[in-house]
Amino acid sequence: MPDITAAMVKELRDKTDVPMMKAKQALVDAGGDMDAAIQKLREENSKIQPKEGRISAEGVVEAFVREHGKLGVLVEINSETDFVARNEEFVALARFLAKHAGHNPTAASVDELLDKSHVDTGAPARDRLQEALAKLRENIIFKQFVAYETNDGTIASYIHSNGQIGVLVELSGEGPEVAALGREVAMQVAAQNPKYVTREQVPADVVASEREIVRANTMSDERNAKKPADILEKIIEGGIGTFYKTAVLVEQPYIREPKQSVAQFLGNKAAVRRFVRYEIGKA
Repeated sequence: MPDITAAMVKELRDKTDVPMMKAKQALVDAGGDMDAAIQKLREENSKIQPKEGRISAEGVVEAFVREHGKLGVLVEINSETDFVARNEEFVALARFLAKHAGHNPTAASVDELLDKSHVDTGAPARDRLQEALAKLRENIIFKQFVAYETNDGTIASYIHSNGQIGVLVELSGEGPEVAALGREVAMQVAAQNPKYVTREQVPADVVASEREIVRANTMSDERNAKKPADILEKIIEGGIGTFYKTAVLVEQPYIREPKQSVAQFLGNKAAVRRFVRYEIGKA
């Protein structure tokens, strides 16, 4: 029997919400392999959706997009407590660093970005971070940033009202209408958390894994016991289609009009090229 620790059982329970003994047995059956245990549980119950790993962190996500919509950045700044995350000094720091990243989009790392001089102060941005540390008396981490630039498209952003979720998107096309569409798409990403823009971007191994889960659920359903093979394959393909509607942005139901997909909402007015989503407390 593999050595299944309490920490492993807790991790699996946190990711799947299954009872303790069921989580432990799944790990035993999978030889201690966490991914295999999740796969087994999903084959037994298609409603189980593994949660992303969480980290112990508070903070805010902030965006900065140039007026012309050709450049945009997203930053995540972490604090130890929610009290500090809501502090005006901390929020001002996040805005300062987002603007700084917008003026230095080619920086290869957070450290490199902090070492660059800020366009307004002329001093390294790291100095501003140190000032905030001294005032707030709490550890502050500039966790990550991303910059998008385009010559023939439009960058748009959306920050959820509490600053816990932020999204940056790039769409094809230019002008106010495309910018408005970009914000709608960013709101969609914030609310529905897709993983890919199109189904072509989904790795083959992910599709294969989902197919096996759908197949196992289909074959174990007593209502399907006497159905012919061609009907079963259609049911399985339908299950994969449901997966795409969850994981793929353009195939998701549009949040303001669920009867149409995001692709139908956009029509031929613009196409989504890429997006990134930050959420506080997610690894």
